[in-house]
Amino acid sequence: DKLAQRWGKPVVVENRPGPDALVAVNALMTARDEHTLLFSFGGPVTINPVMNDKLPYDPERDLVPIVSASDSFLAIGATAALKINSLRELQTRARAEPGKLNWAATPGMPQFAFAGYVVASGVDMTQIAYRDFGPAFQDVAEGRIAAVAAGLLPLLGLSQGGKVKILAVTNRQRSPAAPDVPTASESGFPDVVAEGFQGFFGWRDMPAALRDQIAADVRAVAPEMPVDQLANLGQVVRVGST
Repeated sequence: DKLAQRWGKPVVVENRPGPDALVAVNALMTARDEHTLLFSFGGPVTINPVMNDKLPYDPERDLVPIVSASDSFLAIGATAALKINSLRELQTRARAEPGKLNWAATPGMPQFAFAGYVVASGVDMTQIAYRDFGPAFQDVAEGRIAAVAAGLLPLLGLSQGGKVKILAVTNRQRSPAAPDVPTASESGFPDVVAEGFQGFFGWRDMPAALRDQIAADVRAVAPEMPVDQLANLGQVVRVGST
């Protein structure tokens, strides 16, 4: 709304859900009308090139970073059946039962975050992959999965229901939505840092002056962003440069 007021034109949000944001990226590339931007998590230019040998776009040329707008909180949780309360306790339990505990993570940064924890803690845990991640939340709630890494918001619901204990967030700071949950760094794992930023991307060969103007406009409206509403979505305002 604030950008629409600033630009004097309506800003229409068109959701394009799909795996790894590929549908949304394709929508940007096919539009090529100089009026379409991509608002996405950073995966199209960070995780996707690592996870895929071949992509239908060139992440270095087809997507021009403009400005970040917010950070999502990512978290590691354990099934309540384990009766553990910290990443250290999970490490101790996993070391006592090598290869017996399993874990799951939503694709992208949460998967990298938990894999980083496995390496940092020196434990032997088995990853369980899901084509559709919805059942994974049910499995961790019922104790069939020992630990899970995902966005903070869905884990909060399971935590409030007494099914999951949220052990830590992987961001550099605690979440306003869960101020009692420590960061992984505070829990003794300073190398386990992962944040899910969201931001604006433009099209290939986007004029630098236009990119800079959009970035300046986003920064200008940042103080008016609905902080409480974002907190309820597991996010915080963090406007940065490219």
